[in-house]
Amino acid sequence: MTDDVQEQQPVPFTYGQDRYYAQSPGPGVSRKNVWYACEITGEFDPALFEQAVDSFVRRHDALCMDLLPTAGKDPVRAQRVRPLGVTEKTVDHQAVKASSAQQFSRYASLLLSRDFVAPWPDGGRPFKFRLLRRDGECHAFLATFQNLVFDSRALDLFSREIWRDYTALVRGESVPWTASSFAEAAHRQRKSFGIAHMERVRDSWRDRLAHEAHHSWRCPEGAVPTESGVVEEVLSGEVMDAIRETSRSAGCTVMQCIVSAFVRALYRHSGRKEVSLWTSMDSRRSAEHDVVGMFASAGPLKVCDAGAGFLDVCAEVGGQMLDALRFQQMDSQGLRTLIREFEVDGRKLDPGIFINIRQIEREMAPTRQEEALRVDSSAYPLMGISWVDTYALHLRCDEYLDGIEVSLLFDGQRVGRPLAQNIAKSLIDGLSPSTVQKFGGMGV
Repeated sequence: MTDDVQEQQPVPFTYGQDRYYAQSPGPGVSRKNVWYACEITGEFDPALFEQAVDSFVRRHDALCMDLLPTAGKDPVRAQRVRPLGVTEKTVDHQAVKASSAQQFSRYASLLLSRDFVAPWPDGGRPFKFRLLRRDGECHAFLATFQNLVFDSRALDLFSREIWRDYTALVRGESVPWTASSFAEAAHRQRKSFGIAHMERVRDSWRDRLAHEAHHSWRCPEGAVPTESGVVEEVLSGEVMDAIRETSRSAGCTVMQCIVSAFVRALYRHSGRKEVSLWTSMDSRRSAEHDVVGMFASAGPLKVCDAGAGFLDVCAEVGGQMLDALRFQQMDSQGLRTLIREFEVDGRKLDPGIFINIRQIEREMAPTRQEEALRVDSSAYPLMGISWVDTYALHLRCDEYLDGIEVSLLFDGQRVGRPLAQNIAKSLIDGLSPSTVQKFGGMGV
């Protein structure tokens, strides 16, 4: 944290924070938080690990934020930095008496699940860290964060930096105590755009929302209703190499290729040439890539010719994604005003397709081994937590260094499993270099 932002100075919400806060339940109401958990076995020093976690919190001011009473009325005066006290503890330690490894794991999962839905306590910190000890060879680390100040990019940074710093401390090396300020980034985001740009922002959103109003998802004829569910695929090895070759051929990113293959699959199996979908976006500038905070939000994209050749669809999708990022500066009040323009005669804007894209700078394997220390980030699944997905189709893509995890969640009544399976298969098939070469200049 730098000294450029005074501790008591009000800090504005980022645009992502503003829209998230407007859609969230009221104060004191449970919501979905961001979480990280791992089983730690082998030679482990809890004191040094706590020091690594503590240094992360103290150098990243997003985790020192307080909400101000004006947050709900004035997003420009929404929060403030309240640094940790010199003696303030960040990690709760607990020795757990468990009769078996299974009982210990279940207890850890239950605690994590409770923290996962815990509201931000009045006057409390936007995080909860627990270090459970079963014995000298087995610990559980449970971390949850309020999503209002912590997005998936921040989580990726956290999971890498705490282990980097722990390793340095074990070696007797120093760790960073300063980092780029989230508060300063929030101020820059609110001050960087003039009146002319903000008018273009409104025009862009109005155009994309109009497309959504006219091309929302409708169940195609012949679709078989089933129970809702998910179709999952892991892309790695030769398949991942082929996708990267495809992206190089198309001149776009891997994720743009996946979105393009997805909308072409929609066209193939639903006949929808014009497609409207919403996607997650990260508004960090390139220089703010490692700033911890909440910059994520969703925005609509419009595709006018999903039946074109792969390279043409890639170009259209890539251009749409760049425009959506360029004109992402829409606050919650402005968005509500625009949406009301299209919600007439009892109609509601009901986004039917959502794409959630994450880039995670580590390998897919949930375990990491360093000498006598083993860390498993898959050991403690959430328990008793269920989600209601409001979308007809929800494509989740997590891009790791060595592969991509793809999940296509579908609504049983508006899509059905047979159609979802066909769309997922065509998505994967459409990413092969042979497909790009064959259909690069023409439709499906």
